[in-house]
Amino acid sequence: QLLWQLLFLVSSTTLNYLLLRKDMCSCSCGIQLRYNISQVEQWLQAEGLQQSGAHEVLEPLVQAAQLLQVKKVTEEDAGALCSLCTVLTPRQVVKILRAYTPAVGLEERVSPHFISVVEVSAGAGRLSCMDPLSGAVLMWPLSSQRQLQDQYGEGPGQLLVNTSRLLPVHLPFTVSHLHLHELHIPDTLNLPFLVRL
Repeated sequence: QLLWQLLFLVSSTTLNYLLLRKDMCSCSCGIQLRYNISQVEQWLQAEGLQQSGAHEVLEPLVQAAQLLQVKKVTEEDAGALCSLCTVLTPRQVVKILRAYTPAVGLEERVSPHFISVVEVSAGAGRLSCMDPLSGAVLMWPLSSQRQLQDQYGEGPGQLLVNTSRLLPVHLPFTVSHLHLHELHIPDTLNLPFLVRL
């Protein structure tokens, strides 16, 4: 639980910095971010902690790193983006796309048309993308949005992650077969505040 809380704090703080700092929204930062996450995942696997729920905590950060690395030009790319970013909120995806800084001479800026294809649908409040083949509007899976709300305590319109959120601590109770009235504490421990009733 402590590891989960620590990874939540690191992941949410990093995602917030990414959303607030335009200089971090680039392909090279996405590559560096994904590498750092993979190092954490390898450490978790080496320590046998892959079942700790860390993957779910790191997933928004993984998707943000992948969003920075994918091609963002055609409507087909927008469809791929829809299937990629299922945990990020619609506002987070649009914010990253608008703040994206292309590599000089290698990429073009993300076009307003592309952003409009990947824009928040007005009525549903969910991120939608147009399928270039069928022309159908694809919606972000509602189950992923509910999972996001449960995990981060936020809705689909949320931009920043609440880093002050504390998760409840669950300590398992194990019954002791030792009767406390039969317990003898040696005087050598020098615990005068303990008095037998």
